[in-house]
Amino acid sequence: MWCLLLIAGLAVGPGWYVYARFFSGTLLGSHALQQSAAPQSVSLNVRADQGPVGIVLKGDVGGRRFGPETRADFVVEVRQNGLPLAKDVLVFVDAKTSGDTVPDRTPTRLGLAPIELERGGALEISVTAIGAQTLTVHDLALDVRGGVHPSPSHWLIGGALLALGAAVMLILRR
Repeated sequence: MWCLLLIAGLAVGPGWYVYARFFSGTLLGSHALQQSAAPQSVSLNVRADQGPVGIVLKGDVGGRRFGPETRADFVVEVRQNGLPLAKDVLVFVDAKTSGDTVPDRTPTRLGLAPIELERGGALEISVTAIGAQTLTVHDLALDVRGGVHPSPSHWLIGGALLALGAAVMLILRR
């Protein structure tokens, strides 16, 4: 029974968060990007009924055997009809150590919180690499998803607490 509660907690909390943020809704567009300090813009016409919109920056990191933490920071700005909707810094990090046995690239997804649309119109997303860029991000791409599900933090916290409680009970039971 505790195993089922552990699985349920992981599915309800972190599982729902990851699904809602990165995979829910429909793909409105996917655009290849370069890791460049020059701003790169993606324009897309959206309808109000396609909201909330999810912005996902994805790429493959890694491929090193060991070394210090490396990172690549990107500023993502979203505007609709010239008005700002969202702005955030998304950070890819690779902190492999000599004990890591898998030197392969790791697919990574980073996303902005879902953006509500009050009206349709031109959606413009600008992505700019900032800082030292000590990490190369391979196959960098921007996905725009429509109709994404919200991922309320109380679901994440509740699911994590349920999983933690079940894990503690499993340990105490042995």
